[in-house]
Amino acid sequence: MIKIPAKVQEMLKSQKVIVVGSVDVNGLANLSPRTSFYFTDATVYWLDFFKHKSQGNFKSIPWVSVGVFDKKELKGYQMKGKVTFVTESKEKARITDVITRSATGKTSSKIFERMSQNKTPDVIMFTPKAVYSLSPKEESGLAMVMDKDGETISLLGR
Repeated sequence: MIKIPAKVQEMLKSQKVIVVGSVDVNGLANLSPRTSFYFTDATVYWLDFFKHKSQGNFKSIPWVSVGVFDKKELKGYQMKGKVTFVTESKEKARITDVITRSATGKTSSKIFERMSQNKTPDVIMFTPKAVYSLSPKEESGLAMVMDKDGETISLLGR
């Protein structure tokens, strides 16, 4: 397990938007912006209300890319890793409430009762395995930090 570098955490905090890239079993790419998320030193969580393209991709191919960028500074970072669904009810409720409160200032139950479909979201947990700079410099092809497990090394190299 790797730690998300401090400068990436700062950008996550300041930009408040991530873009999640996934791929389906046919190799068709999908991008999905997320504005309601929560992160720790080693994970990023977001809520998924729409259970179609991205979620189907997550279930069949859990490897995704998560990008965060600052368009004014022309800087950004890409994290590559795996997603899982948080299914333990207390943890799912806790993370849902943290994300909802940070986005709206209200508890998740207040938000969900106002939604016409009264759906509760899935909670997606992203565990980065490698972090890259999106700088156009030559060394941006090298990971700033990378997990040393066998699967990561075989897929991402170095």
